[in-house]
Amino acid sequence: MNHQEQGKRKRASVKRPKNSAKNGRAKPTPTKLRVIGGDMRGRPIEYHGEEFTRPMKDNIRENLFNILGRAVRGAICFDMFAGTGALAIESLSRGAISAVAIEQSNRAASYIRKTTESLSIESKVKILVGDAFRWSEQVLIPPADPDDPLIGVPWIVFVCPPYILWEEELGKLNQIINRVLTNAPPGSVLVVEAEKKFDIESLPKGEWDVRVYGNTQLAFIEPAMTCGMRL
Repeated sequence: MNHQEQGKRKRASVKRPKNSAKNGRAKPTPTKLRVIGGDMRGRPIEYHGEEFTRPMKDNIRENLFNILGRAVRGAICFDMFAGTGALAIESLSRGAISAVAIEQSNRAASYIRKTTESLSIESKVKILVGDAFRWSEQVLIPPADPDDPLIGVPWIVFVCPPYILWEEELGKLNQIINRVLTNAPPGSVLVVEAEKKFDIESLPKGEWDVRVYGNTQLAFIEPAMTCGMRL
């Protein structure tokens, strides 16, 4: 046997790891997050494992909802950059009456749908696939029908985008925030997530309650009301 044949046999005997991609990078493995509290506490949330989705850490999500407290109960949740849908699902577990989850990735949206089906809450979650900036113009508005039972129902709005968008699309993100501050009913709460280094002063003016957890900061604000009129 010559050296060339020996080389071929050696190469043939080397097995690729089952989860390896052709370029040598490990293929993302679907994993499961969990609901932190409420009626569905401990139930799984499907996560596809791809890097383009950055799930909020469990301890931060727990602190977030501890701060929101009773405000979630009876509210409508808007998860503007849903990712895994964990914030929308957690809101429903803690008493929100319905949720809107907006996600640009079809694959990520399919995992949200899979989770809602496994939890039997698909009727309470509207999943919208596409650009959150455009969808915000349609969903973050008061009901047009004066007899709509959702008139006056508080909102819980999560603006937790990929961190890079605070650099690249700050103006558009602030448009979403201003739309909430203008249209949200009394008792609503808006939650923003960004990196610790992000300057909160870049957000629209208001009484922001800022909490820092490691490299993450959360900012909470309630739309201001004076004599029954939105400021």
